[in-house]
Amino acid sequence: MARFITSIKNFHLWALLVVSVTITIVLAIHFGELKPYVQFEILDAIGEGGLAAMSLVWLIATLLSRPQGRVTTALSFGLTLMLISLLLDCLDEFFSFNHIHPTLSSLEAFPALLGMIVMSIAMYWWYQEQTFLNLTLLRKERQFREHTFTDYVTGLYSARYMEKQIDIEISQLIDNGTRFCVAILDLKAYNRFCFEHGITKGELLLRDTGQLITLNIRGCDLTCRYAGDKFVVLYPATKLSTAIDITNRVCAAAKMHHQYDKNLVKLNPTTLHYACIEVSLPMQSEQIFEQLMTQLIYNKQAC
Repeated sequence: MARFITSIKNFHLWALLVVSVTITIVLAIHFGELKPYVQFEILDAIGEGGLAAMSLVWLIATLLSRPQGRVTTALSFGLTLMLISLLLDCLDEFFSFNHIHPTLSSLEAFPALLGMIVMSIAMYWWYQEQTFLNLTLLRKERQFREHTFTDYVTGLYSARYMEKQIDIEISQLIDNGTRFCVAILDLKAYNRFCFEHGITKGELLLRDTGQLITLNIRGCDLTCRYAGDKFVVLYPATKLSTAIDITNRVCAAAKMHHQYDKNLVKLNPTTLHYACIEVSLPMQSEQIFEQLMTQLIYNKQAC
């Protein structure tokens, strides 16, 4: 049981949420006096309860999506304080606290104020964190972020995202005559690797290969997963000889990478086929992919 509890991500923050909400409701019911039904403000209660519910949704989303750290902790504390304030505001429509002190009900906004101060600090920390992540993801995103195009296995963007980036390069080709190159890389014997070592190892190989390609290209280049065991690299404003040199460097780095099984036994090295073309005339992205696939098949047959 203890191991299960410690395995829950952000368990201490989940516990804080449950305890805070429970204590708030219990204290309000215990110390408050229930108002007569005719004094209930139903519309106010619905609006304020809705705000409390939405803040709870935001808090749950934060706890489920973010890793542990000071940003997550500060966001959770701030949202929890706002939730308490909104919850008190809602309960105030049903319970009266004037018998304790006439100004007690006026203090319900202070947790929200404190929560917004804490969240403002968290947002500054989040900005610092995001600045670092933006630099890290530069070669995966090219200044455009849309996670509906993300490949969940490799963490790279998909072929649809690459199509949009190629369309941008084609527009620059039409406007400025700036040529660019595109390469496709294919894992050798990937299906046999999955048959021998399992799908899980195969997906790990895909993820490692995507990261390896990203590490060995330039900051202005972009790597995406095309389909299956294939990856596409975009080289903007690059001549063919330079693109081939970079792609050869990627393939050489791949030969140095090995997978390991559960007994730490070294498996086959990662080896890649590739094809690379220079785009000098306006064309559709589909035509570029067709040329790449044709050249890749030819290169594989020539090996």
